[in-house]
Order: sequence, then C-alpha cells, then structure tokens
Amino acid sequence: MTTFVISTTATHRMLFPRLIHWQAEGLRLYRQPIAWWALAALLLVLLASATVAGLDARTWRQAEAEDRTAYADKLHAQQLRLQASPAPSAASATATYQLGRSDLGLTRMPVEAGLALGVQRLQVLPSRIKASLDTRHVDSRDPGPLRNPLLTDTGLPGLPAMVALLLPLVALVLCAGLLQEEREQGRLGLLRVQSRYGIGPILLAALGWRLLALWMVAVAATLPALLLDPGATAAVALQWAGALGAFCALWVALGGILSVLPVSGATSILAALGLWLALTFAVPAGLVLLAQKNAPLPSRLSAVVTLRDAQHQAEDNEQALAEAWYDEHPHIPAQHPAVWPASFVVRVLDQDETLQPLVEKFRQSRALQAQQVSAWSWLSPGLALVLYGERLAGTDVDSHMRYQQQVDAFEQRWRAFLVPRVMSKQGMRAEELRRLPRFEE
Repeated sequence: MTTFVISTTATHRMLFPRLIHWQAEGLRLYRQPIAWWALAALLLVLLASATVAGLDARTWRQAEAEDRTAYADKLHAQQLRLQASPAPSAASATATYQLGRSDLGLTRMPVEAGLALGVQRLQVLPSRIKASLDTRHVDSRDPGPLRNPLLTDTGLPGLPAMVALLLPLVALVLCAGLLQEEREQGRLGLLRVQSRYGIGPILLAALGWRLLALWMVAVAATLPALLLDPGATAAVALQWAGALGAFCALWVALGGILSVLPVSGATSILAALGLWLALTFAVPAGLVLLAQKNAPLPSRLSAVVTLRDAQHQAEDNEQALAEAWYDEHPHIPAQHPAVWPASFVVRVLDQDETLQPLVEKFRQSRALQAQQVSAWSWLSPGLALVLYGERLAGTDVDSHMRYQQQVDAFEQRWRAFLVPRVMSKQGMRAEELRRLPRFEE
C-alpha cells in the first residue's frame, strides 16, 4: 500500500477543508498499480460472463419464438391429417390420443425482462413441461438420489454468482489494511497532524473512491448481458445497478471496518479472506443444509413403492376404471370392453390421482426449502444478490411455482378437451382444432 497523500497548501486548507481529502485520495488510488490490475481483471472476467449470459438469454428468447412458429406448423399438419380421414372411427380416436401426447401440449416457463441475470437456473429447473394424456409423474425420472432443483447448482456460475464471487475479493484487496500499513510504517501520527478533522474523513474519502470505482466497473462489465438480451428493459438495468451499488457498498464497508481494527496488516488481509469464505460459501451451504433438515423430501424408496403400487392398481382394474368413467359421463356411449387407447387413458388418470398427494408433498418440501434459504439469504450478501438476479429474470422459486400451477391448470383443460373424444372412439374433427386449449402465460 502507498501512503496517504495530504496537501499542505494553506489556500486549499481554507477554501476546501474537506474536499482536499477526496482530491488526495483520488490521486492516491489513481497511482496504485495494484488497484488498476485488480479492477481490470474484474472487468474482463465479468465482461466475459456477461457476454455468455446475454447470448444465452437471447438464445432462449429465440427458441421461444421458434416454438410458436413450430406450434403453428404442427397444428396445420394435424389439421391436414384429420381432414384426410373425416369419418369418425377407431383410427380417429387413436389419432386424437397421439395428438394428446404430442408436442402441441409443450409449455415453456415464462421469464422476465432480466432473463440474462438468471438464465443459468433454467438449466436445472423443469422449464419445458408438456401437458399430455400420459403421466408426467412416472416417465423421465432422474436416476440417483432425489434432489431439489430449486437448490441445485447449475454448473458454471451465472453472472450474479460471478459478481458475488469476485467483486468482494477485489473490494477487500483495495480496502483491507489501509490504516494498518500507515501504522506499521510509522506514518499514522503524521497523518493525524496533517488532517484538521482527524482520520475519519480521510478514510471515508479513500473508501468512497474505491466504492465508486468498484460500482462503475461492475455496472460496465455486467451491462452487456442486458444489452444482448432483446427482452431487457431500462427499468431492469436500473434495478440491477442499484443492487450492485448496495453490494459494493457492503463489501467496501466491511473492508473499511477491517482496516481500522487494532491488528497487523497481514492479519487484516487474512481476516478479510476468512470473511469472504464464510459469507460466500459457508453461510449459503449452512442455510441449504438447515433447510433440508427442516423440510426433508420424501425418500426415493417410499416414492418408488407408491408409484409402483399406483401403476399395478391401475393395470389390474382398467376395465373397472373405464366403466366408472363412462358412468360419470353418461352422455358418451360406453364401450364394453374398453380397448386401447381408451383403457390406457383411464389408467393414466387414476395413476395421477393416486400420485397427486405424493407430488404435492414433494412440491411443498422443495418450496419450503427454497423459501427458507431465501428468507435468510441476507446473512450472505452474495446469495442475496444471486437470488435478486433470479427474481429480475423470472427464474426464482415463486416464479417457478406459479409456472407449475399454470401447467397443472393447462393440463386439466387439455385432458378435459381430449379425453372424451378418445373415450367415445369418435376422435376429433379438423374444425375442432381451433378450440384446442393453449397454454396461458
């Protein structure tokens, strides 16, 4: 560290007694090579991360537009297929069943304007769920232990996570040990003599310049992520800039507090490193473990047993289930015995009804875990910043829970429209495709 620079010009002392501290500390920071190197490295790394995040967000939005185009093409192809065989028949019912299992029921999780700030969460969240005449709770299960996708690492850190990891290190390098070095070099007494208002204004000016430098670098490095995202807005950019300002101010303040402790400069730097490790890694890990303990997920073994029982029960009673369904819908001619696909559809409906309590238990446990972590995230500034970025992106816990509820409602409308047409063996006419339910975001 270099020494504090204090002008002794009498005129400056009389006209600008406090501004002189800011001028001197700005010049001192300007003449520190280590500060330039640290800020330059932070700028380059965050800029690379922001570029990747922005391009990923752009890709997601382009894929969303392509899905809409593909939906229209698939709907048109299905209409031509139905027009080719207008007479109701068993083949029409089979075609309707296949339509009910097709990608026409595919949904995509709605996102917000700040998608680039949380796009990495879409890598682990179920963000493209398909409403179907098949069950979503049996097919495509992940092997291995059950996990909570709302608390699962996403591989490479996203943009807010990179800020949370790197910016505190640079802030502590620039701020920790400011006064300890002056004391160890024997310059602290001279500094007190030169300053009319004591050490406080000088330290405040030094920290203020560092805060401004860190905030400007963070904003300049992360702004490209929002510029590359065609769905981003100026309001989101301002909110993110404000969050970065609060994050920088917190770590600069922590560095300033460490610099005034009655310890050596080396001890101050070690304490800064320990503080970074604790707040960035230990506290979030502890919050996750505590949340998993307070709201544990059901065991995989019990879930598999329940699932198998539901499957076997539906298979053994498919004819009884079909008769019960026809009794509940007397306006549809009953088929005795029910044959595929009618016999399979009622099995799926019964399985989902049996598994619904288990599914709800999983959802509630996952939501409680994530909500507990979010409620205590203020203990870790980095975790709080990451969660705030996800809220701006629309990939946070609450947004995903709303998406799942929307998919459930859509699937109910999807099945209510298609199941009667399969069970009646009449199938669906081409003109009825216009009334096919659509996912409402």
